[in-house]
Amino acid sequence: MSDKAICEKTAIVGIGSSDFRALYGERDPERTAEDLAVAAVRDALDDAGLKLDDIDGLITAGVGHYEPFGFRSGLKDVRFLADYPSGGRMCAIALAHAAMAVHHGLANYVVMFNSVVFRSAGARFGGSPAQGGNPPQGNLYDAIAGMASPGALYALAFTRYQHLYGATEEQLGEIAVAIRNHSVLNPIASLQQHITIDDYMQSRYVARPLRLFDYCLINDGAVAYIVTTAERAKDLRHPPVYIASFAEQATLREHYVAEDFWYDACGSMRADLLDSIGLSIQDVDSVQVYDNFSVSVLWGLEGFGFAPRGQGLDWLKGGRIALGGELPVNTSGGLKSCGHPIGATGARMVADITDQLIARLNAMDQ
Repeated sequence: MSDKAICEKTAIVGIGSSDFRALYGERDPERTAEDLAVAAVRDALDDAGLKLDDIDGLITAGVGHYEPFGFRSGLKDVRFLADYPSGGRMCAIALAHAAMAVHHGLANYVVMFNSVVFRSAGARFGGSPAQGGNPPQGNLYDAIAGMASPGALYALAFTRYQHLYGATEEQLGEIAVAIRNHSVLNPIASLQQHITIDDYMQSRYVARPLRLFDYCLINDGAVAYIVTTAERAKDLRHPPVYIASFAEQATLREHYVAEDFWYDACGSMRADLLDSIGLSIQDVDSVQVYDNFSVSVLWGLEGFGFAPRGQGLDWLKGGRIALGGELPVNTSGGLKSCGHPIGATGARMVADITDQLIARLNAMDQ
């Protein structure tokens, strides 16, 4: 965002989420993404104290065709509609566009959701489409060279990072240990598993040098949330969580991981996100970052300037990103242990941030 015109003029006012732990515990071939989406939308409405008739904006992501999902949620006519491709990068974009829609009067209340049943359907995200896989869209020669999944390409990129900066696998394990251990305190996290660095080092490789604990989950679940103007938010059930700023940045390459590990892109986003509202990274005391793989966290922390370039793994040693540390990261367990409904509106992190801020506001009121 390049100006302050929309700063704190919009807010998240309702959250609905599946119980990821309950869904992860039992695969159900009859479970549908539509049913999970309907439940999440209803929970978000109840959380906000709104009725379905109040909703006049809809954003979906990665759910096939938006119309049956919207209709089965009870929506029939909306003034603002958007549908995004599946991909975690779309989460912030969807939130930004919802904020712009309500700020400029295109809608009064926008509901956003995504829903997946990947675990029950037996989905896999490696290998060829013929094997049920979902290889990344990249260079013509990726699959021929064995780069048949996002994890393989992240692993290759991390070996380059190791060559440049001397990082070790054990250092990388500190990220997985911190984030996965946060999930123990989250009652709806898919995996509530405390691990040590020894557990990490003993876990199997998936795409060397990345290990099982470096990977996010394949799970079932849905998340929905509602955005409206700050003025309308004042009369709803919870203290509003204002949207202070947002920014988009895309690094377009034929290959999957940018040569600089997205360092320049993250720096540009930091400026767009914080400079315009007079904040700096020193004002940030917790970070929720897309952790599809452990290295994503590393490169995000370096790119945004929290950690020195090439020294991120040294910087985070000693519990720096764990609860009680200087900069707790992904405090719900992240995509690694809480849940990962892939898509623009599905990121559990938006819900987690909102829940935490509401709890803090309620505590301040008391």
